[in-house]
Formats: sequence, structure tokens, C-alpha cells
Amino acid sequence: MLLLKFLTNRFKSIGSSLRKSKEVSFTNSTIFLAFTELFMVVLGILLALYIDRWNTTQNHKKQFEATLRLVQDDLINDIKSSDNVIASFNARDSLRHDVMLEKLDKEYYEKGISYWQKIIVFYTTFDIKSDAYKLLLDMKEEVPKNYLTVYKKIKKLYGRTPIIDEYNKNFKKVIWDIKDELSYTDWYWIDSYHGRMSDKQIDFLLNDFYYKSLVQKVVNASALLNGVAIAHRKEAIDIYNDINDLLGKVEEVPEVMTYILTDSLAKKYIGKYRMVEGDSSKWFPKIYSDNLILEIGIKDSCLYLMQDSEYTRKLYYFNRQYQ
Repeated sequence: MLLLKFLTNRFKSIGSSLRKSKEVSFTNSTIFLAFTELFMVVLGILLALYIDRWNTTQNHKKQFEATLRLVQDDLINDIKSSDNVIASFNARDSLRHDVMLEKLDKEYYEKGISYWQKIIVFYTTFDIKSDAYKLLLDMKEEVPKNYLTVYKKIKKLYGRTPIIDEYNKNFKKVIWDIKDELSYTDWYWIDSYHGRMSDKQIDFLLNDFYYKSLVQKVVNASALLNGVAIAHRKEAIDIYNDINDLLGKVEEVPEVMTYILTDSLAKKYIGKYRMVEGDSSKWFPKIYSDNLILEIGIKDSCLYLMQDSEYTRKLYYFNRQYQ
């Protein structure tokens, strides 16, 4: 409105000066000067608007970059949480095989076992931290062009959070349903109260086929969570590195930010293996179909399952605390 009023008054002033006297001749130079003055005024206004817009864009870019750094902090939290989920599953799955193959005897239970070795009495949740992502969503209307690709990756990553939440709830429900069911036995609460394992409980763990079915049920629930944890972990590392590529590294990359084993450690696992217990064809039918030999190779510091000299399946690093 102020600009329109200013231009209107300016036109009136120019018109008035042109009609002021017959002595003043209406020449081309007069018109040229009038429009030149008008052009300079409009140019000045447009320049001021451009500078203001540029400052706003720069401030928004800085805010967006600061939020990306916060996203990196959340990604580190997610990766640490995924380490716990993956390590827990591997430990639980290893124990599952011991149970199914009846490798655990009465003496094993009588000596006392730790809480996590009971397999069916605890669950692990995959805790996703998405505070920074929510802040990023508030700026979705003006995502800087250079950051559009990484923004889409972040949105896709956290778009799976509802699935992770469902798997967390499912795992928790499976465990609590089992606890509720076992609470009706004549040993569960008594053994819990005295902090011991009675002969009745040991007999259940060793000889009751139903216990094996519960173990498999729990491992299945754990496997679902493990699958999304592995996928989330890999993408989180990729995004963390993408942000560093865009903004530069401000500090050393955390040790957890890796999906590979160090070469020196990885080389210890390279070689050929023969499965001596269980049904090998159930787990790796293509690999085992001919000679029942499993081969592990290394490529770009990553361990792979080998088949016909081809790198068929990548083996990801997991936390060693449960080994």
C-alpha cells in the first residue's frame, strides 16, 4: 500500500510539473527523466526485498543445518539401541539352538543361569529417538534444495517408526502372555520368591515339549524386531555419513557408526565351515545343497556368505557383549 501511494503521488508530481506552464516544453528528455527516476525507485525497492529474502533464506538454511546435526545425535542413539536388539537376538537365537538340540542338561540349570539365559522371560525394545526429525518436519515447506535428498532419506527412515513400535509391542506382549500363563504353574511364583530353580522348573525346561514351542515363539518375535533393527541401523549410518558429506565433520565419527568388522578381526572368520549338528538344508538350502560346506569371505572389509565364488549375503557386525 505504501509503495502504491508513493508511486501515485510521484506520477501526480510529474504530471503537474509537465502542465505547470506553457513555457515548459513537453520534450522527450522530460519523459525520459521521469521514467528513469521511477525505474530507480522500483529497482531500489526490489533490491531491498531481495536482500530481505536472502537474509531470511540464509537464516532458515542455518536453522535447517543445525537441525540436521541434532538428527545425527538421534541417529547415534538409534544405532546404539539397534546394537542391543541385534546382539540380544543373536544370543537368544544361539540359546534357542541349544534348547532345540537338547544340549543343556540338568547340571546346567542347577548351577544357576543368568536372567537372559532363560530366553522366555525378558524382551528387548528398539528405542527410536525422533525429536530432531519432528523439528525437521516443521521446516518441510522450505527445505533447502541441496538438502532435499537427505531430507527424503530421513523421512523414509523414520516413516518406519510405526512398524517398529508394533514389533516392540508384539515382543512385549508375547513375553507377558507367557509370564501370565506360567504363573499358573505350581513352581513359578514359589521359585521366583526363593530365587531358585526347583526340580519341577528344571523338568519343565528339559522335558516339556511346550517349553520348546515357547522358546521358538519368543525367538520369532525377537527376529521381527531384529530385522527392522538391522535395516534401520544400516540406513541410519548412511544418512549420518550423508549429513557429514553435506555439512562437514565437526568431530570424529563414533565407533558405533559402522556396519563392518575391522579387517584384522574379520579375517579371523574367513574360511570354510561344515555344519555338524541340525538340519543344514533348512537354513541355507542353496549353499548346502551340494557339499554341506559354508564358506565365509571378505570384500571391502565386510564379511559375506559365499556361493560359487560369489559374495551372496553380507554379514553385519553386532555388539559382542552377548557372545
